[in-house]
This record gives sequence, C-alpha cells and structure tokens, in this order.
Amino acid sequence: MTQPMRVAVTGGEGMLGRLLAERLDPARFVVRPLGRKEADVTDLAALERAFADTDAVVHLAANSQVGAPWDALVGPNLLGAYHAFEAARRAGVRRVVFASSNHAVGMYLMDADVFADPSRPHLVTPEDPVRPDSLYGATKAWGEALGRLYAEMHELEVVCLRIGWVTEDDRPPTPAQSIREDPEVKRRAPAMWLSHRDCISLIDASLGADLRFGIVNGVSDNAGRWFSLDEGRRLLGWEPADGLR
Repeated sequence: MTQPMRVAVTGGEGMLGRLLAERLDPARFVVRPLGRKEADVTDLAALERAFADTDAVVHLAANSQVGAPWDALVGPNLLGAYHAFEAARRAGVRRVVFASSNHAVGMYLMDADVFADPSRPHLVTPEDPVRPDSLYGATKAWGEALGRLYAEMHELEVVCLRIGWVTEDDRPPTPAQSIREDPEVKRRAPAMWLSHRDCISLIDASLGADLRFGIVNGVSDNAGRWFSLDEGRRLLGWEPADGLR
C-alpha cells in the first residue's frame, strides 16, 4: 500500500493553509500546517527542523498585502522564500509548491489593448515577460526565479502557482471589492477568482504531477479571464471545475 505524502504547509494559520488541512484527501496526504510558532520563515534553522521527514512543502507564508512597503516585505517574502527553498534542500524534501501570485504579472490587467476585443482577450501565459504591479508582485517573481534555480541547480521539483483571487466566503468577488481605482480595471479584476474547490484540486495536482519545474496560473474558468489555463492542463492535468459567469 502506498504511503500518504507528508506535506508541510508554511502559513498554515492562514485561509489557504486551513483549507489544505481541512480538504486535501487524508488518504493521500498527511498535512502538517506550520504557523509562526512552529516555523518562522525568517529562521532558516527552524524551517529545516520543521521540514524534517517531509516529502513536500507548500510554501504559503508571506506578507500578502499588495500595497505593503519594502521593509514589510523583505523578511517574510524575500528571506522567507529563500529559506523555504534552502531548508527544503537541506532537509531532503523532494517537492516544493510555491504560492506565487497574479500580481507577478499584474500590469497586464492595466493594459487597455489587451482587452480591446472582448471576444478574443489576450491570455497571459508563463511565457510572457514578468510584469509585477507592486513590490509585493516583484517579491513573488523573485520566488519564481528562486524556484527555477533550485530545480536546475539542486534538483528540487518545483511548481509555482500564480494564484488568483481566493475569497474567504468562496463567493465570486465583485468589482467593488477590487483594490484598483480605474473603473475598467475594477471591472476586469473579478475574472481572477479561484474557488476553494479549484484551489484544492490545483495544489493536489501540483503535489502529484511528474515534472521538474513549472509555472501555472491559478484561476477558475471565469468569463473574461486574462490568464491561460493551458499550462495547468498540460503540466498538471488540472481542469478547474468552477467559473464566474
């Protein structure tokens, strides 16, 4: 009988961490949520200890405030990402799933020409240039670059997920909830919705897929979405079940 995969989850006290602990299949995964007390991501030695006897890490811990200043991002987002990959390497972890963000390419959302023809929207893929819309987005692009480095130099298996808009109540967001000021951009933003069910199935697929490195967009199959889903289908065999209409 195949043993369940042992999965450590940084940021285990947050919304996504709680979802994983509650909803990943216990027959296939033993989930160990790590809060700050168990594993401060700014402490490399603590993370290495926390990752001992672990098959995979889902790295969620970060300052997720899009408007956060530099000083508030350096520790959790820059050092934290490096420590997660390095601690995984030292602990002999096989796979890291890194929670990147749509904000690593968020400037595409601002481009009027991308949305000029509603019937044929430009779908942003991981092959498009990184275009952060904030310092927060830039830290996520840094994490993706680290993931590629550790996959190629240290043979970790790494999946970076550009996660869209996950709401606490699992309801599709409205334009009024967008942090953007421009009315047209606010209108487009809800197409970034990622349902709880799709989020869980995406991370499940990321933990089990046969690949060395990949960047995948994490959104549901929403009308008006500007993220391609092809990479998730091709690399992970993932198909979202939900979508905003």
